[in-house]
Amino acid sequence: MRTITKPGTIKINKNKDNYEQYKILVLGDPFVGKTAILDRYINGDFSEKYNSTIAVDFKHVQPSSNISLNFWDFSGQQEFVEVRNEFYKDANMIMLVFDLSSRKTLETLDMWVREANDYGAANIPILVVGNKKEKRSMSENEGYNWAKQRSYQYIEVSAQQNNNIDLLFKVIKDIFTQKK
Repeated sequence: MRTITKPGTIKINKNKDNYEQYKILVLGDPFVGKTAILDRYINGDFSEKYNSTIAVDFKHVQPSSNISLNFWDFSGQQEFVEVRNEFYKDANMIMLVFDLSSRKTLETLDMWVREANDYGAANIPILVVGNKKEKRSMSENEGYNWAKQRSYQYIEVSAQQNNNIDLLFKVIKDIFTQKK
């Protein structure tokens, strides 16, 4: 895994139980595997059957006793932009997901960043995730270089093969614990 550090501001929200809560927006085109990545980590399973996310889905992970990660898994369909725009406020991080077998999904990541910036999620850490390593049709350097040019962190995973999924969530947790 190659990582790049991007400066960003992380607002720490503490709940009544005194653990830190972070809001992570999961963005990317339809069919790139956003939900599959979250399900693989949270439930330990992978489904070959695709069920499209309608608007937005919420998933919660507590990787340690003092950190709570709240994932807002957005539909990649453009018809839900008006629904998504309300969720950008107070986000702590963006996880941009693209499909390593589809160059088009890498090329549209700039559109997702613009949308996030337009709706209030500017100047927060961005982690770029290339999914579907097992179906790769582009070089490892393409995604890495795209992220590096923008000073974003980068990792490649396979939700299907459970490759680098645990590492991805360790990187996410580390982003928050190192920014304190």
